[in-house]
Amino acid sequence: MAISPFAARFPFETWILPKYHNAYYEKTNDNDILSLARILKDTLSKIKKKLNNPPYNFIIHTGPSEEFSTREWPDLDKKYHWHIEIIPRLTKIAGFEWGTGFYINTTSPEEAARILR
Repeated sequence: MAISPFAARFPFETWILPKYHNAYYEKTNDNDILSLARILKDTLSKIKKKLNNPPYNFIIHTGPSEEFSTREWPDLDKKYHWHIEIIPRLTKIAGFEWGTGFYINTTSPEEAARILR
């Protein structure tokens, strides 16, 4: 599923998450990879069309290796959920953001979802 996260840091920041819990991207089964490919293509097409083809960052967040996870976080597979973040580069990070670690986002997640829907 694709969502506009609550308290997004950037305008039109979009997350893609699997519907079923999984801590590790690499353990995603073939059927779910096909679903991921479809929603990723759909999401990127909408960003391209609605936002005039902006550059973007694409980040996959997945659990660390199982060996490390088992040793350092034995229950990580129960607590962590892998996801992808897509961040269109529509604004620049400036002094306020660098100095405080807080981000100014002029587009609410509700508005971003409405536009990209």
